[in-house]
Amino acid sequence: MKRLLPAALLAVALVAVLAALTNLQWERVAGTLAALDPGLTAAAFLVYAASFAGRGLRLGLLLPGASSFAHLTSISARHILLAVVLPFRSGEASLPVMLSVEAGRPLSEGVSVLALMRVLDLLCVAAWLLVGLLLGGAAGATGQGALAPESVRARALLVLGVLAAGVLLARPLAGRLAPLAGSPRRALRFLGGMAAHVATLGSGQLAAALVASLATWGCTYAACWLLLHAMAGPEALGAAADVSLAESLVGTTGLHLSAVIPVSPLAGAGTWEAGWVAGYHWLVGLSEADAMTSALVSHVAIFVFIATLGAAAFLFRRRAPAGANWSG
Repeated sequence: MKRLLPAALLAVALVAVLAALTNLQWERVAGTLAALDPGLTAAAFLVYAASFAGRGLRLGLLLPGASSFAHLTSISARHILLAVVLPFRSGEASLPVMLSVEAGRPLSEGVSVLALMRVLDLLCVAAWLLVGLLLGGAAGATGQGALAPESVRARALLVLGVLAAGVLLARPLAGRLAPLAGSPRRALRFLGGMAAHVATLGSGQLAAALVASLATWGCTYAACWLLLHAMAGPEALGAAADVSLAESLVGTTGLHLSAVIPVSPLAGAGTWEAGWVAGYHWLVGLSEADAMTSALVSHVAIFVFIATLGAAAFLFRRRAPAGANWSG
């Protein structure tokens, strides 16, 4: 418990600073939560659950033969829960550990798959951001947002190009490093094991994993947009009703980019709100107070989604088959 105290204090401090800077009214947050449209909230939950199924499908494509679709979806859901709840991104390590303990796959394979997944995630976030920008989702051109969409588009294209090149070069580079799997040195042997797994993946598998990733992130973006509109009822956050899907693609990107911050505190409190406010205030044009209010409400709702799906996923835990190889 003492280990969680610094992360909890950091989370409280970040939220307090953001609340002060945005002139947040806590009673408005409570009122918006109480007035959430139940139908739209339920729809957001179902769409968000579909994104977890997409993660399970992608995991099966990157680790063929590891286990069933249901079991891999369960691992993905528990991984997301632990990655969100545990501070400083320490929960990321749960994926290779679960693949080792429950599917009997070497840790090196789990780590290589996790790295590939994160590259694909960033690639998809950049792609959906560009879609939103091309559809006119940034308000900078009208003077409502603080950043010009042209500058954001140029940076997103640069990031997209770099990440796409990384995916294309992954297999050739891995093929050169794969012989290290026979090294007598443990660190080099582990690196070689990671590379050997990537080298065995076919172009079709990587392409299918990219399509699954795009669909997964499409569901995540759609769930956030549905939640925004669920906040727009009477005496709630009316400004959310004016946010188009294109604007939501741009604004929610700030949240997704904040997820890669390595100093993420307990349950992502503070960094979630900072990313959401950056996207919806600086790019979309919501007022600081509206952006911060919707950030807190969306954080509570999405956290409930993740906790519900992650807790249910623990029902599908299993042990690896006897004689499985758990080494790196």
